[in-house]
Amino acid sequence: MNISSTEGRVIAIIQNRENPTQDVAILYVAEENGFVTSGITRHFGVREIFIPAYMVVKDLDLMGTIVAAILEDISQAHEAESAFEYRPFFEVMGKGYLLRKSGGYMMLEEAQQDEGYFPYTT
Repeated sequence: MNISSTEGRVIAIIQNRENPTQDVAILYVAEENGFVTSGITRHFGVREIFIPAYMVVKDLDLMGTIVAAILEDISQAHEAESAFEYRPFFEVMGKGYLLRKSGGYMMLEEAQQDEGYFPYTT
């Protein structure tokens, strides 16, 4: 999967409140049936995030909250001049999520209970 920012349609833009020049677009990419961020690499030098369409359809606000929280972590590391690495597992509102390398992106996935991560209930 290698998506250029011109191949998608912008559906949202997230701006850093502390530094409005740090903006990240969320693009819909029909060919990949998903959404991809555009701007994380430019501003912070780490991989963009790919979100499968079914996850956005289930809960658009939750996906926006997840991306905003990840961007906040990236921004804080950048401001502290420390290296940032995506956490492979995190929990939001009692549900587990994974970030895995997939091509040039970090693929957001719902964690399954049998994957050995922090136990949570669905």
